[in-house]
This record gives sequence, C-alpha cells and structure tokens, in this order.
Amino acid sequence: MKKILLLVVFVTGLFLTGCGKNQYQLLAENVKQIELTGNLVTYQAYYHNVIEYEKKAGSGITHLLEEDRKLFAEYTGTIRYGINLSNVKIEVKGNEINVFVPKAKIIGEPNVDKDDFDANNFIESKEGINKNPITADDSAKAFDEAQKNMKEAAAKDEELLAIAQMRAKVLLEENINQLSGLNPKSYTINWEYEQ
Repeated sequence: MKKILLLVVFVTGLFLTGCGKNQYQLLAENVKQIELTGNLVTYQAYYHNVIEYEKKAGSGITHLLEEDRKLFAEYTGTIRYGINLSNVKIEVKGNEINVFVPKAKIIGEPNVDKDDFDANNFIESKEGINKNPITADDSAKAFDEAQKNMKEAAAKDEELLAIAQMRAKVLLEENINQLSGLNPKSYTINWEYEQ
C-alpha cells in the first residue's frame, strides 16, 4: 500500500511541476529544440541539354593540315536545390512564431549522366587530311564543361530557386507543428523570405 501511495505522490508531483508554465512558454521551449544545421534539399530538377565542344587543331609540323573539330553530345542530369538551415531564424513571441527563410541555392554538384559522354554517342565534325581524333581526354573535358554549364543554368533559374524556397517553408512548418506540442490553431506562424 505504501508503494502505491508513494507512486501516486510522485506522479502528482510530476504534474504539478509543469503547472507553472503557460502554453506559450512551452511553445517557446519546444520550438527552441528544433536543431537547424546542414543543408536541406527541397527540390531536384531534371535537365536535358546539348553541348558543343571544340577540339582545336594541334600546332607544329606533325599537326599540319589538321582541322578544328567539333563534338556534340546530348546529355541529361539532375541538380538539387535547397537551403542552408543554419541561416533559418526562428523567434517565438507569445503565440506568434516568426520564421526567416533564406534564399534557396544549389546543393552539391550536378549529376550529369557519364554514359551520355561515351564516344559512340557523340556527333563529330569531319576530320581533315591529317587526323585530329576525339579522345577520352576530350570526352572528359566535354563532361566537365557540361557540368559547369548545367550548374550555371540552374543558378540563374529564379523560378526553380523560388519553388525550392517555398518547399523549405512547407517542411519547416511541418517540423514546427510537430514539435510545438500545441494545436496549430493556437499560434500563428509569420514568414519572412530572403529575396
């Protein structure tokens, strides 16, 4: 009987220790637990493009009558967009949560399909009298250029950057609602977006 009485007293004590806090203090404490570090990938875009790579004719007597050659390669790839979570700012004031969402950016390097740069997939210009063959080194340079071009195009795509930022907002809102400990109708989230 003493054990049951002690258990009842202990459980009652636990409930009473939380009575001094109002729901907004609990909201602030719970939201502060959201640990925001690293990158949050919010969108992955698919790209399909053609690259034109030029191989210059060599110089010197052994390269006499060589001509510049062009290589065309059709390629596909993906690129990821997201935000840096350490730049997100969350502040709780009473029943209002103010959230600052940074601009989206490219996360990591583009993922260009290397199989698209197989010599069998190239369209090449004709060679001159003296051969100027397209080599594996040329293929590798064309691949690097394709990745660079894809990254530059993705960085300028304001529409996809905006979509990635809005998806970050949705994910942050879900996280706040899960960790708040309150009904989402009992507080308001105000959003500010970096332009």
